[in-house]
Amino acid sequence: MRYCEYGHIDNRGEFQSALGDRSVVILDARNSITNSINDAIRFNGVRRPVYSHCQICQGESILRSRPITGVFNLGE
Repeated sequence: MRYCEYGHIDNRGEFQSALGDRSVVILDARNSITNSINDAIRFNGVRRPVYSHCQICQGESILRSRPITGVFNLGE
């Protein structure tokens, strides 16, 4: 399972993931990492709030996953 986790950078400069079902987008793990990043950027603000940062995570499930990319600035 691959997904994008949206969030913001806090006062200490650390990524804080947002809460709720609108802060996660399930991505197609058959795609390349580059295509997954492009999808995450494209889906930001579509039927969800506009977030300032995101990261791509992958694993067997949401509870057993880890980030596979760094945190991306979405231009906010």
